[in-house]
Amino acid sequence: MIGQTAQNVFIKVYVIFLMTIYFWIFTVAGLVVLGIGPSLRAVTEMFMDNQWQYQNYHLKDGWRQFKTNFWQINLHAWLFLGVLAILAYNLYLSTQIKEAWILIIQFIIIFAIAMAFSLGIFTLLIRSRYDVSFANALKLATAQFFSNFSRLLLFLIMTIALIMAAAKWPGIILFLAPGAYIVFANWFSRKWYKQIDNFLS
Repeated sequence: MIGQTAQNVFIKVYVIFLMTIYFWIFTVAGLVVLGIGPSLRAVTEMFMDNQWQYQNYHLKDGWRQFKTNFWQINLHAWLFLGVLAILAYNLYLSTQIKEAWILIIQFIIIFAIAMAFSLGIFTLLIRSRYDVSFANALKLATAQFFSNFSRLLLFLIMTIALIMAAAKWPGIILFLAPGAYIVFANWFSRKWYKQIDNFLS
């Protein structure tokens, strides 16, 4: 029993490690700026297809997925990243204003940042799991964002916790963080997948 549990844990850690290594290989291959979006999409699709079947994770398959719709995926990725950058800069500017009313503006900006980030991740997951257009995936992601506040709060708290852990132990970023986050986000979205599957059936 203990041996089986240890084996399952090892397999999961190994798959997360493989996903993370592939993510960095593809990101560097895309010269970072053009690699982040397609590499995230590639490893997410690999996990959707293979789950914990570690023997099915091959660099060649990931590379093929990385190159598929390369420019379109970059456009969509940088749409979200651009919005996040603008919002983050505006939040920074708001901290320079020492007025009580600015707190309301800051709250709105923080909410917008949380929404833009969540929509980016949810859209990534939905497009990796289902054959849908970007516009339809964005609609489904928006519905997911507003569907359950408590689960959304859990998602954001766990995201912040992972970021803090990665900041404290930088090695996590190199070897586990990207893969672990994809696994967590996929786990978090499982109930939403069921709703979509029921709707499609």
